[in-house]
Amino acid sequence: MVIGVALIAWDIVEGGVAKIKYPDDLEVPDNIVQQIQISHNFTESYIITEEQNWNSISFFNKEKEVIIMLILEKYDDGSDYIPVLEEFNKEIQTTSEDGVLKEQLKRIYDFSLNVFRTRDEVISKLSNEVANLKTKEYDIQKKFEKIINADHLTVKSKIQVLLSINDYLAFEDLLNSIDTSKNWLLKVLNNLEKDHIIEYNKKKNIYFLQF
Repeated sequence: MVIGVALIAWDIVEGGVAKIKYPDDLEVPDNIVQQIQISHNFTESYIITEEQNWNSISFFNKEKEVIIMLILEKYDDGSDYIPVLEEFNKEIQTTSEDGVLKEQLKRIYDFSLNVFRTRDEVISKLSNEVANLKTKEYDIQKKFEKIINADHLTVKSKIQVLLSINDYLAFEDLLNSIDTSKNWLLKVLNNLEKDHIIEYNKKKNIYFLQF
């Protein structure tokens, strides 16, 4: 998430200077400002700067001769924020007045917070849904295992149950899951294949249900 935004301008005496910052209390170390100014070297380019306690992405606007810098959270991927940086760049093309610039930066900064907050909420929701699905999948698998281990089911039924919860299974998988002899399992599999209930892929040595 974007922590803040700064515009870095060149001063012939001081070198790089953080001309505008938002929020106002944003801390931009002078050594970082100088490092980014030197790295861009007055050339239009995107630069991601990652230090021990610093993470940012910046762009040098050649026409306005300023560097737009987004300060990010520690583990953010700077490349994800290029579209946001591009929006900032469009805004500074329209004016050179500091007051107007700051208002424009504030507006896009607030917008970027909403965008990435919404993204994080969506990711969090999807993660929870995936976790719930995995839990349900595990519960269903355990229930099927109980059915498979039941004595009253025939080998034929157990094969079909196993293939209904798996896309495919090798002969060894079936043999390990069903308490029966190798010869009897082969015989039942052959009968199921003849009845067009299952299919066998000889090349991959796998069985699967026929639809």
